Amino acid sequence: MTNRIAARLSGRWKGHWELAGMLLASLLAAGCAPSVNGPADSFGIDFTPPPNAPVKGAVLFFIDGVNASVFQELLDANELPAFKRYFVDRGLYVTRAIGSTPSVTLANEVSVVTGRLPGHHNITGVTWFDRNQLIYRDYRTIAQKDYLDRDYQAPTLYERLVGQTTYSDFYQAHRGATKWVEDWASAGPPFFFGWYEYIDRLTLWRLKGLMDLSRQRGQFPAFIVVYQLLPDFRGYRYGPGSPQYRQALRTTDRQLGRVLGDMERAGILDKLVIAVTSDHGMTPVSRHFDLERYLGGSAGLDVASRHLWENQSFESRQRYYGKFSTVVYGTGYRYVAICLRRPLRREGRLTGWAAWTIRPSAQDIRDFPIRGGQAKDLIQALVSQPAVDLAAYAVAPNRIRVCSDKGEVEFFQKGGRGQDISYRLITGADPLGYLGAVPAELTSGQPASPARWLEATAQTDYPDLPTQMVAYFRAPRAGDIAVFARSGWDFEAGVLAGGHGGQLTSDVQVPLLLAGPGVPYERRTTARSVDLPATLLFPVGLPAGGLDGVNLLETPKSAAAKKEP
Repeated sequence: MTNRIAARLSGRWKGHWELAGMLLASLLAAGCAPSVNGPADSFGIDFTPPPNAPVKGAVLFFIDGVNASVFQELLDANELPAFKRYFVDRGLYVTRAIGSTPSVTLANEVSVVTGRLPGHHNITGVTWFDRNQLIYRDYRTIAQKDYLDRDYQAPTLYERLVGQTTYSDFYQAHRGATKWVEDWASAGPPFFFGWYEYIDRLTLWRLKGLMDLSRQRGQFPAFIVVYQLLPDFRGYRYGPGSPQYRQALRTTDRQLGRVLGDMERAGILDKLVIAVTSDHGMTPVSRHFDLERYLGGSAGLDVASRHLWENQSFESRQRYYGKFSTVVYGTGYRYVAICLRRPLRREGRLTGWAAWTIRPSAQDIRDFPIRGGQAKDLIQALVSQPAVDLAAYAVAPNRIRVCSDKGEVEFFQKGGRGQDISYRLITGADPLGYLGAVPAELTSGQPASPARWLEATAQTDYPDLPTQMVAYFRAPRAGDIAVFARSGWDFEAGVLAGGHGGQLTSDVQVPLLLAGPGVPYERRTTARSVDLPATLLFPVGLPAGGLDGVNLLETPKSAAAKKEP
């Protein structure tokens, strides 16, 4: 989710007399959802399973926009008692878990229910441009938001659980779920007023419908996912260091604790694997740089300003995009993808542009024609901007380069997906700050598994970057250049106090907690949120083949024997 959804809803309904009536109807439709100040251990939901129905499966609470450091700070201060009681004190807590790149909501939502990184399921953001079909997708709009489930290219947990009951509560990636509850009719007006606490309570209250479904089918669900948005919206407006953001995490803890208390009272909590994670972190932002305006202005690129999709004919889209060399998309405010056409030259002079289906070469990107007939090294132009932290691009299949203002490095996954990755310094001394922090044999070029790279980079400013970045550029919808913001900056012209989408620890690090049968009581340093599908399939006895993630409930020895992403 992003706050632009709220803005669009506000714009649609603002000034309409029927808003008051809609709001009243929504409050009545909510079934008098429990107030924020209700009992700390009950939400009033009866989770008693149907007679003779076995309880076996998983419940995932997916909390948008959790800054892992602030979460840890509040946990240490005993200000998140439900997370401590139901997860930390009885299960597995991964202290430096990593989300997927790009660190934006829907890319990670899809990863968490498919077990594949965005480069392998092809959702590269909440917006993206498909250069083959000439479609610009924007899931933030009401018209296109429901296209998500037809756009990604991997089976979901719901689809793998054939014949079993599954439930998706306000979670946009839900293909194959027995029941999906979105409830825009009752959540829309509260979006208008910024009542995000109410929306989250309403979402939790909808679990009453889960139990109705369970009793109708005579099955307790094998997989339940519940989406919560409050921290994300408070982070955007006030920043992750603010009192308002901390209160949002406390509020989320309390409301989840009420639901978990009801599960415990019904005697099902010890029979279920319960999990918590987030889609991305939240980074404080105080400075703003409109990257798209820069590209179309002083950078000299011909940037398409209209965003066309299937509501116009392919011929219309072809005529329009044929006028431009560049399409820009980005979400999370700290990540932008730049899509470029390949220039055609004769004797060094530009003679035209190839079709959008043909990507530019690495040399084209470093010597790209701009207005006035000049050529520009786009990578160097980008990293010279104060707002830009990293710019990445592919030089060949499975071979990508990452540049900062300190130089350039290359990562190469010679054997393709799942195989070892090597590091090579191209220019500069230490562009990513890995020297001295990462084992010397890795920065000297020795190939290592994705699992080793994750462990080796976990304490750096760019955790898991090698695996994530190589995978990203496998996506057909990936940009030709991926640009990530420096600390304290975003790529919007607005006044947000927080954002995400970058490659820094505060962008990509997320909490990951598990508890329940078969879950060890321990702390681990590293994991990926994409490990959750392989882990959550384990309790219901389904194989987890074809996934990028690993089963966190297996012994380290058996997990290490399997391929990594």
